[in-house]
Amino acid sequence: MKILVIGGTGLVGSYLLPRLVEKNYEVFVLTRSENKIEKIKKSGAHSIIGDIREPEFFKYVLPERLDIIVLLAMPSVKPGQRMTKRRKAELREETNDFFRNTMELAIHYNIPVILPGGTSYKTEKNETADETWPIYRIGLTEIGMDTDEMVNNAIKANNPKIVQLIYGRIYGNGGLFRFMYNMMEKGRFRIIGKSDNFLPNIYAGDAAGAIIKAIEKLPIGEKFIIADDSPVTQKDFVIYMAQVMNKKRPGHIPGFIIKMVLGKDFYEVLRTNCRVSNSKAKKILDWYPEYPSYKQGLEKTIREIKEKNSD
Repeated sequence: MKILVIGGTGLVGSYLLPRLVEKNYEVFVLTRSENKIEKIKKSGAHSIIGDIREPEFFKYVLPERLDIIVLLAMPSVKPGQRMTKRRKAELREETNDFFRNTMELAIHYNIPVILPGGTSYKTEKNETADETWPIYRIGLTEIGMDTDEMVNNAIKANNPKIVQLIYGRIYGNGGLFRFMYNMMEKGRFRIIGKSDNFLPNIYAGDAAGAIIKAIEKLPIGEKFIIADDSPVTQKDFVIYMAQVMNKKRPGHIPGFIIKMVLGKDFYEVLRTNCRVSNSKAKKILDWYPEYPSYKQGLEKTIREIKEKNSD
């Protein structure tokens, strides 16, 4: 089977590529950076230089036949940088291009595509959201508003054939979590306001495992929440992270300061309460997280980072 992974050098991709190669899939990775070629080669995959926003410049070097496409690439959000209206509009446009062009590529090859999503639900008290709940877009998550309609329309038309994985907050050795780790290591991390709201989480290796299950099962037209089994507040997640790192419990910073410094869009996302169920993924994909609790996942991730730092 030939698989095209778009954006396979990021956090989830670093866990996914070696696993796909181990399963004897022939993997092609689209990357915008020539600096990532060596990393892709070490994983056993083939690299293709190009930008999904400009498919006309790389389509001619793609294999004549592909069997499935996996979209991992998403616009970059720099941690600690204020979100302006202009940047938010740019992110929305980038996200639209990523989804639209990936789906058009799948239509061109007449093959299925696995698309990402985020757990943008709003729950109250002990409510638990599942895939039947409406997506709740607020703040920074509004950059995905147009793609919701794109995906739903494609599923109705069965063109292209889609499986969507709706992720909780992904953490692992890289991405935004690595920034969070570095801040904690320097004693500069702070708990924002009460942080008593729940957000779903998933270890990056388990996120990659869900993609492999989706490739194997291919339940076309379905959406799956990919999160661990243990609901946790942001505060408790951070406190346990500090404990595993042998750091002092982080202090608090008032929410209104974050709102002023980073902007309303970041703040609103951080304050949304979201508890979810992963039961559908377990039932249909036969996917079970290797690290069903954030505690196990954090312990694993921090070991990975420390081992990497000691290399």
